[in-house]
Amino acid sequence: MNVQLTPDAAADTLEEAYLYAYPLVLMDVIREMTTNTETPTTERAPLGRFFHSRALATPAIDSLTRPNADTLYTQAYLDLGDEPYLLHKPAAQRYLAIQPFDGYSNNPSILGTGGLGGDDEAVYAFTGPRFAGALPEGVLPVPMPTDFVWLLARVRCHGPDDTAEPHRLQDAMDLYPLSQHGRAHERPRGTYSPTRDYVPLERMRTMGAEEYFRRFNALAVRNPGTGADAPALERFAPLAVGAGLEFSLDALPEAARLRAKELPLFMESAEVRDNRRITVIDGWTYLDDTVGRFGTDYLYRAVIAYMGFANPVDVTAYPSIFTDADGAPLTGEHSYVMHFPAGQLPPYHGGGWWSLTPYTQVGRLIANELDRYALDDSMPLAVNPDGSLDLWLSADAPGDDRLANWLPVCREGFGLTLRIYLPHSTVTTHEWTPPQVRRTDSSQ
Repeated sequence: MNVQLTPDAAADTLEEAYLYAYPLVLMDVIREMTTNTETPTTERAPLGRFFHSRALATPAIDSLTRPNADTLYTQAYLDLGDEPYLLHKPAAQRYLAIQPFDGYSNNPSILGTGGLGGDDEAVYAFTGPRFAGALPEGVLPVPMPTDFVWLLARVRCHGPDDTAEPHRLQDAMDLYPLSQHGRAHERPRGTYSPTRDYVPLERMRTMGAEEYFRRFNALAVRNPGTGADAPALERFAPLAVGAGLEFSLDALPEAARLRAKELPLFMESAEVRDNRRITVIDGWTYLDDTVGRFGTDYLYRAVIAYMGFANPVDVTAYPSIFTDADGAPLTGEHSYVMHFPAGQLPPYHGGGWWSLTPYTQVGRLIANELDRYALDDSMPLAVNPDGSLDLWLSADAPGDDRLANWLPVCREGFGLTLRIYLPHSTVTTHEWTPPQVRRTDSSQ
């Protein structure tokens, strides 16, 4: 291969190509691990089949960082290369939203509550970029720009005693290839290999550049970029990074080979940490509004993938806070109040809701005497006579008059995440912001 770049330019371009490819390679690594099973479990399923979480997160779960405590998840990985997949969604009287992510972690649409099909019964057809056939009558088409699809569905659950209806809705969802529409479905059986039983981020850290780019080149054949990606792909082509190309480290200039050795740990670098693009308002931190619709911002797309992926902010807003109104770190050594004036509760569209969850410094739910891990707007919260709402945060239980609005926290440092599902536009534009967390004497 004759590289038409200067040595320094080749090294910089290789780094840019690494960022471009990162979501696709990471999602494929996650798919490889998650489909590494013969039959579905609560955490894995063969390709093209659902797996359902059946219980809400608790402090006993240490495999997830900052898990939510108000929805059950259903997931599946699809390959649309041979044919479309159809998804039947039952009618729902509660929040049931399905998000399809493409191979580059973009979320082009939301299905179900707040999106296509709403809360009615619906059948969706996920079609790949080369599909040119016909779909059955009444099926809602969901065109995807890549053959790789990750489906993530959320069903609202009002606590551990409210699992029956979410389970019914999960079980009523059906997923099958187009060729099986209208007849009995044949459920594919998967395979298990110990070599695919790994932690995805650890696998990424140990994947050398040659394996990484060869994997990307193979994936890109059936998972092409968009027209807007063409200039970037043209820059990568002299390095043999692109769909169907034969990548070789030996063919690169020495500067690029040296840079390649650093790439597996690049996502932990200061450059990546400095590009998390966090907006801070009154201590609350917000993700950028390009999440899930990244366009050509390949660095930020890779950053969000590395952080664990995220919803577009118009699907769910996640303002988080770690300091009180005076800028001091939140800690269970003190007690706090969040005061929402009348008419100023978190605004959302029909079918949405809000919840507030505290976490330890390492992102775990907090064990407490009430097994209460969040407060949300479906709870019988005590409203003040003037219509305002006070939420009390402390490690020890307050008096009986505040118990309904008490959110238990740990005695050490903690943080808060306010989730707003289907948020009003005033949330994403920051015209509405959460109240600050004010320290208060619990005896007052």
